[in-house]
This record gives sequence, structure tokens and C-alpha cells, in this order.
Amino acid sequence: MRVHEGLDPDRLRELARPQVTLWLSTRTNTLRASTVENVARFDVAWVQLRAPLLPYDAQVFSKLPAAGAWVTAASLGAVGRFRRVAVALEGPLDEALIARVSAARPAEVRWTPPGPIDLLAWGELRRLPGRRIVAAEPKALLPVKCDARSAKDPSTELHVASLLALSSDVYPCGTGTRVVVEPAVETWLLQSMIVRDPSVELVVEVGSDAARAVATRGLLERLQLGASR
Repeated sequence: MRVHEGLDPDRLRELARPQVTLWLSTRTNTLRASTVENVARFDVAWVQLRAPLLPYDAQVFSKLPAAGAWVTAASLGAVGRFRRVAVALEGPLDEALIARVSAARPAEVRWTPPGPIDLLAWGELRRLPGRRIVAAEPKALLPVKCDARSAKDPSTELHVASLLALSSDVYPCGTGTRVVVEPAVETWLLQSMIVRDPSVELVVEVGSDAARAVATRGLLERLQLGASR
């Protein structure tokens, strides 16, 4: 789930459950003590960082040894001390950018292309280390029949509405397709997606909205992911 640090700490704590990954967007690198405490409750957490990372902020992040850092290309210089790094890219890919990202040895790269993906850009994406996710606009999606799915291939991220409109698999045919859903998504739709592809990952945009956080808590309870921590 994607949450902003401005969310009420009690609402954030309620979302920390098994099998839930937190992506925390931030205003600055200076996190509140309550935010640090609640981020540590998640088994997997990624915290947005910006360059430069000052010594004081680095000390705060030392209290989150299991958390990874996620950055844009402009902030790659802030990740030297982190064991796990995720990079969010937008726009065209070129050799210089690929070299900078590769040097950070990211565990994950999420790329939002500027339009339809050409063969050159596809080749550059496949050169990157770690898991690669393509978050394409609906007009760039290509419906296909995926006879086989491979963890070596990039995954796709799309909104459930796009998935329903296509009524098909979507290229690329990697495992772990990410489907963005609303907290109130109907249970039958969740079940049908999981039956169709057990590796599917659900994405919920919570932001700093307390009402969405409460609704997301209800979704986690429907998914029977266990009690909050």
C-alpha cells in the first residue's frame, strides 16, 4: 500500500499486518518518531528519500534497519548506506540513466514510460538489475494471451478498471502483476483475480486520507491477513 507520512499514526499502525508492504511517501527526510515506530511494524517497508541525506536524518533511518529506500533518479546519491534500494523512473530511458541506476544495484525499478514502449526502451529496461515493473498508461497496454509467465520478465502495474476493460492478459507477461484497486473493491473481483493469477499483487493508494485508511483496514480484514501490530 502507498501511504503518505501525513496519515494519522494510529491509522498507519492499523495497516501493519503480515503480507502487507508499505511504500511511504514523505515531505522531507526528517521523519517523526511516531512514523518511525509504525514503519518498523511492517515486515517490508520502503521509505522515500531525497538527496542530500543529512547525518541527523541518517541516524533516524538507522532505527529502521529492515526498511529500504526508494528514490527518483535525481536522488540516487542518497542511497549509498542502504542495503535495499528501489528506484522510480519516469520518462525516456537512455544509456547514462541505465548506468546510474544499475550502479545503485536496486532491488526494484518501477518505470512509467512516456508513451508506447519501443524495442530500444524495452531492451534498456531489461538490462536493469532487480525486479522491474512497468506502470504504463492504458493506451500503452497491449492485450495478449500469456501462455507462460516468468519471474525473469518485467511485471506490469495497472488499474483494475484497465484490466477489466481489456478482458485479457497484458504484455509483459511477468509474474506478480500489480493491480491498483479501491479499498471498497468487491470480494468476488478479488477472488477472480487471484484465481486467474495467484502471483497478483494488490495496490491500494491511501495517501494521508484517514477515511481511505479505515476502508483499507476493512479490505485487509476481508483478505484475512491477520491482526494489526
